[in-house]
Amino acid sequence: MIRLDGIGHVLLRVIDVEAARKFYTTILGLQVVEEDPEHGGIFMALEGTGHTVDLFPVKDPEAVRRQTPGERGVAHVAFKVSSDAALEDAYYTLQEHGVEITRTIDHVSQKSIYFRDPDGNLLEIYYELPNAEELFRQGRHDRDEPLTFGARPSAPGA
Repeated sequence: MIRLDGIGHVLLRVIDVEAARKFYTTILGLQVVEEDPEHGGIFMALEGTGHTVDLFPVKDPEAVRRQTPGERGVAHVAFKVSSDAALEDAYYTLQEHGVEITRTIDHVSQKSIYFRDPDGNLLEIYYELPNAEELFRQGRHDRDEPLTFGARPSAPGA
């Protein structure tokens, strides 16, 4: 058996590389670590990693626009945050940037926010509870209840 250490990166084919770059850097905070003009790719990373997301232009944008989402390929890409507070901050940041949130769910073992990038790729930001592994062993009885966030608290002195 191969012993994997984790997922290294996800390559996304996108229609508009510059729109995707702006989304992933401005809203999600990834950093561009390399651009490959010969192949057309932009390699982006979360802090402390070599690369996390690779953006490449699709060869036939019109063919991609005609595809029905969810028929094949990657269902979604999930980004992990370290706390409930970080998840809540992510929710407000997405809203402030006009990103439509498709759903928010309490999965019992984790809490998730789902949304789409400019190309319609489904993304998730989640916080995994510290006892998630134990919850899975017990049979977490995934209830998938809606997760709600109130109004963003105003900053002190605002």
